[in-house]
Amino acid sequence: MPEAATTPTSAPLLFGRYRVSEHRGDTRLASVYTAVDERLKRRVLIHLLRKDLVGQAQPHARFVAQVAQMARRSHPALLDVYDSGEASGRPFMVTEFVSGRPLRGLGLLTPERALLYLRQVAGAVALCQPRRDADAPLGLYHPPISSSNLLLVDEGHVKLVDSWLLPPNEAQADIAHYRAPELSQGQEATLATPVYALGVLCYELLTGTRPVTGSDARAIALAHLNAHIPPLHVARPALVLPAVEQLVARATARAPERRFPDAATFGAALDTLWRDLGAPTQPLAPPRPSAARRAGTASAPPAPPAGPPLPAHGRAPSARASARPQPMDPATVRRSNLARGLLGWAVLVGLVLLVAAASFFAVNALTGALKGVTVPGVPWLPPPPAGEGGGPFGWLDTLFGADEIYIVNIAEGLNLRREPDATDPANIITVVPNGTPVRKLEGPRVAGNIPWLRVRVTLEGQELEGWMSLNYLRPRQSEHM
Repeated sequence: MPEAATTPTSAPLLFGRYRVSEHRGDTRLASVYTAVDERLKRRVLIHLLRKDLVGQAQPHARFVAQVAQMARRSHPALLDVYDSGEASGRPFMVTEFVSGRPLRGLGLLTPERALLYLRQVAGAVALCQPRRDADAPLGLYHPPISSSNLLLVDEGHVKLVDSWLLPPNEAQADIAHYRAPELSQGQEATLATPVYALGVLCYELLTGTRPVTGSDARAIALAHLNAHIPPLHVARPALVLPAVEQLVARATARAPERRFPDAATFGAALDTLWRDLGAPTQPLAPPRPSAARRAGTASAPPAPPAGPPLPAHGRAPSARASARPQPMDPATVRRSNLARGLLGWAVLVGLVLLVAAASFFAVNALTGALKGVTVPGVPWLPPPPAGEGGGPFGWLDTLFGADEIYIVNIAEGLNLRREPDATDPANIITVVPNGTPVRKLEGPRVAGNIPWLRVRVTLEGQELEGWMSLNYLRPRQSEHM
């Protein structure tokens, strides 16, 4: 396959097995193509040493070493290597096929979503680090950590790849945003070096910005020597998460010995943080009385005995004096006000429930009565909305909110699955194109940290039912707001 670096006029067959088709782009070392494994009938990616690097010993050796190391590890956030070899003096590897959007430029993420992606990356790096071989003293190879190298390939699932979406001359500047300070000082990398990149990535996913910038790759790398990573709330004032602030501050410490010692320890801290964010909110403690109030209570005189006291001269008070209203105790006033307030709220809630119940029964009665009427004989009855289904009285469902319509909102289309599970490819029924309306049948149901809806969709005249990720569906009403 000597001319695979350019788009061929006829799809070449590599080793009598891989039918190469589309050129996806170039990484720092390889040209990436889409191909079909004609033996196993599946799509794959072919990573072929770039044509301009052929004949250069160092890139050739680095590419071969990386392929060998990648074949010795397997993780859901890393590409699985299926095969490798050499064609016309150009080494290549065959990996699983993936397609998705890079997290770079995806915008602000919720803390839960950012930590979901970050935990996957940290797990992949931690898997590579303990695997220290003679040719990999710091662990097996993994692609450089960068939001441009993270592809969102499925609902809640990312892959860390050597991105072919960036031109090779921009890749160095992109990776420099995550370069640890000790590397720019000429020191050897340690197990804590990738932790710095993970901390910068966490900052970026939560704020939508990179904390260190520069004019080119060298300027960005040197800027890390004196850079101070600002607190998260400076870039995103609405984000008040002290535990996350502390995690990012420790991960991006300038000295390696002050960071988490390795990616596994950083991942464990992420897991703890993930559990804490999902814990139920604890009730606030009752306010403690102020010092002045405590002092006033301690010095207050004892309560007078029941009944009016006799005057010093021994005569009983007059009837006019007894009839004068006596001031009420402040605690009694507060209790009385509280009781009246609770009673008022109880009455209000009762009225709301009564109105809701009456409306429910009235709507049911009206729906039942109208369903016995023949539509063509009632000129004032509006026709059902086009394409909505639901029979001749489908407009009643729309009017009273019996079901909801959502629109698929992802450019690549959204998977319709038999069960709410994003991990099993065999679970996919079909891919629903972007912009397609679907009708909610059930949900939302949370599975694998992803909210799911059971929906019905009509494709090419066929009605299908299954589960879709709510993250990529938008209510149809939002188009008119």
